Amino acid sequence: MNSNHLRKIILESIAKDLLELSGGNVVEYGSMDHLQELERMEADLKALKDSMRAGPERLPLRKEKANLQRAIESIRYLRQKAERAGRSKGILKT
Repeated sequence: MNSNHLRKIILESIAKDLLELSGGNVVEYGSMDHLQELERMEADLKALKDSMRAGPERLPLRKEKANLQRAIESIRYLRQKAERAGRSKGILKT
């Protein structure tokens, strides 16, 4: 997943109530499907970060791992924001 694709998804999720998931499904912002997609993206990024070398060989990759961690934190924030929106709209149960 490249950063342009991730930016597009993030901007779409903020800009309007309907958004298209990576599979092509159109869902409402804050719906369970939307939250599951964000969780999947977070898990994919975490798996990528965890697959990078550990130990002394990790030094050349530390900046990339930090960038991935920031992306994970951003997705967590967006997921929490979408969850609050879904609860306030009544899409999700409290």
